[in-house]
Amino acid sequence: MRRPVRRQGRNANIGLWVRTPAEHEWLRDYLTVDRFRELLPESAGVAVYRYELPNLLAVNFVIVGLLGNGVADSTRPDPQAKGLGEYVRSRHVDLPAAWLAGAGS
Repeated sequence: MRRPVRRQGRNANIGLWVRTPAEHEWLRDYLTVDRFRELLPESAGVAVYRYELPNLLAVNFVIVGLLGNGVADSTRPDPQAKGLGEYVRSRHVDLPAAWLAGAGS
């Protein structure tokens, strides 16, 4: 179901993907809108929409109005939110211990 989102230039769009179907299952279950808000406190008080992209092993979030009136009017250090995905990706979360078995190989 598509939700109408007005004034697209005000919105930030973050996609996160993984490499395997097992990782995608974890990502899909783990990364709820509430957990996303914990990782990105700036999203408090604005609408956040989550979209599943199973063919890409990804989830996508649209943060409505995060960029104020748009890039030309934004006072954010990253006015186009291009680094926002990397910021979210840099956050620490608990991963399944089984994934660590091959990490040192």
